[in-house]
Amino acid sequence: MKPDLSSLWKHSRSVRWRLPFALLASSLVVGCGQPAPEASEPSAPVADPAATLDAELASANNDPDDAPARPVVESLVAIPQDVVSKTTAAVFELKLDAKREQNEQFRGKTLAMLDETQQLLFRDDGTNGDAVAGDLSFTASGTFDFVALQAEQQRIRDTQASSQEPLTTAVFEGRELVRTVPVTALSSSVFQVGQRVPIRPIGLATLVDPARSLIIRAPSVVNDPTRTWDPCTNVGNPTGKWTFNYLMTEMANQPFTGVAPTTFVREWVRQWEAPKTINTFVSPARPNIVPKLVTPWPKLTTGELNLARSPFKLIAIVNRLDLAGANPAYGTGRAGEGRFIFAVTEGTGTSCHTAPFLVILEYGVDKNDCLSIKSYAQQWQALSGLVLGSPAYNAALEALTEQFAKRDLSPRKPNRSSINQVRTNELWIGSPWELREFRLWNTTINPNSYAAPGPLLAHLNSHTVAQTPDRATKAAVFAPYVNGNVPAIVAVPPTYTVPLVWAASAFRGGRAIIPSPFGTPPFWSLPAASIPNRQARHVFSLNTCDGCHGDELATSFTHVNQNGVLSPFLSGPLSFPDRADGAPVRNFNEILARQTFLDQTANQSCLTLPFLSTSAAVH
Repeated sequence: MKPDLSSLWKHSRSVRWRLPFALLASSLVVGCGQPAPEASEPSAPVADPAATLDAELASANNDPDDAPARPVVESLVAIPQDVVSKTTAAVFELKLDAKREQNEQFRGKTLAMLDETQQLLFRDDGTNGDAVAGDLSFTASGTFDFVALQAEQQRIRDTQASSQEPLTTAVFEGRELVRTVPVTALSSSVFQVGQRVPIRPIGLATLVDPARSLIIRAPSVVNDPTRTWDPCTNVGNPTGKWTFNYLMTEMANQPFTGVAPTTFVREWVRQWEAPKTINTFVSPARPNIVPKLVTPWPKLTTGELNLARSPFKLIAIVNRLDLAGANPAYGTGRAGEGRFIFAVTEGTGTSCHTAPFLVILEYGVDKNDCLSIKSYAQQWQALSGLVLGSPAYNAALEALTEQFAKRDLSPRKPNRSSINQVRTNELWIGSPWELREFRLWNTTINPNSYAAPGPLLAHLNSHTVAQTPDRATKAAVFAPYVNGNVPAIVAVPPTYTVPLVWAASAFRGGRAIIPSPFGTPPFWSLPAASIPNRQARHVFSLNTCDGCHGDELATSFTHVNQNGVLSPFLSGPLSFPDRADGAPVRNFNEILARQTFLDQTANQSCLTLPFLSTSAAVH
């Protein structure tokens, strides 16, 4: 997520509302009105800021401009001007990291940061309390809740008292773990008039149980008989809130679209039955979809698919708060994404089993303000204190999933659904292993990213795969693109979007494939003579579908497989030499990153959010 500081940033070509709290370069702001329309969008005005936020999410299928870089914060302090309270007058000093090239564009500018109840105007222009213009040290005045900060220090003390090991917090850049730092509570003596009180984000990862708050795979949850249905045993509730039937029915939203859920699902499945041309690239037919999925799928008396007997079993429910608007390629949600992972089942009776055809439903979580997002994060963290799979736990989890899964939550997105995209990852109906992406469409969205001859209104349509060029472009286009976009690729987080077309050539692909066995070095690798900036090569490769699910991480196809087994990337620390060059050693701990981010978001002041580094990945 974080949450991402690209929220509310505006640049000359359009207005990009990412999250309701962030820094914005006010010197670049023409006003707080409506965004200039993209060239591919209708020119109808957006009525209000809330509409602008939803329009940004609804237009995620457009080929967006690269997101503007956000500043990287080095430190922030508040100096109380009176006895500390919940609304103490304070002077704030914000320092940007001078070592970060992306910060140069903010030198001498005026920045605005949105707190829970106020907008703070930070100046680096030598006026209104700012001592020196252009030194990347910004000054602002406002109020601050020092009582909440004191309570946070007590939380740190309490956690340390109950821990057998010294407290640390992890620091990530993108998906890589760069260091861990000791955590100590601020002394109570610092909370005095005129003292410099650090405002810093502390993520206590040990207070987040991944199995209960991040990637939930427990049988007592995914087999909950009141919320799920098992197509192998016919046990459960066919209309339960975590069933494929319920989720696709809500996504189709027949009362609004007029599209029956059975038609909605059948048209989605049909897209494997014939070749699809997407951005000039052909995704071949996978004709086995009919005999393996459609034919054995139980039917209604009308001959339509019986969604109440859908052959998809719930494998996991996933909290992706860390995707809170970070990636310009996806219109995620202002509180990241919530996901359901299903696996197809085949066979009958005791021979029935899950197969390697995974369907991932990825919803944007449409929260509008910092306090709402904090409350949502707190609800996820509270699951760590409940008995996994207990009635209380499952009820609390359902209350969370209903905040993104049910119909009509995002009125300005297609079908009024919060769904961002549906992705599939399979080696069941054909070879090689293939990943595809499907998105809803309405008439406000540029159709160029969809399969020819054009998308169907209110349906899931074949779409280009985010951040992933077609493999045919590697030799001619890949290196020039990376070399021409190094600053955006290596920014923290990256701000580039793989475009449909680059250098007059079709670029972004309609599918991602992963041949087996893996190649060495990774597919998105060229020698230093072709791509001198090796960090840019690595980041770009890792952010592709086939890099993330393939040889850039030395993993195998899925991060959660059809049996709920996690890949090494999601199982804990993972270190290995750079896959292309043999150096440097790449250090990952994806679960620790998500634990840290959830605790930070749930417990810190909104003023700490500029420090948070969310994932820029799409997976």
